[in-house]
Amino acid sequence: MFKFNVLITTYETILAEQSSLNKIQWQMLVVDEAHRLKNKNSKLMESLKCFHAKHKLLLTGTPIQNDME
Repeated sequence: MFKFNVLITTYETILAEQSSLNKIQWQMLVVDEAHRLKNKNSKLMESLKCFHAKHKLLLTGTPIQNDME
């Protein structure tokens, strides 16, 4: 299907291309700016939950703004 080892993209592209991207068995999903995932029921969080990845890593340089939930 696709011939690449790494995909670097934006949240907006993930939302727009979710149906294609979540068909891939990813070894690792790395999400930068994870502080944007404030609501576990948000459209973005629901989209990321659909991705099949052996490992998921959330990154942020922003201190915790709310609680850990």
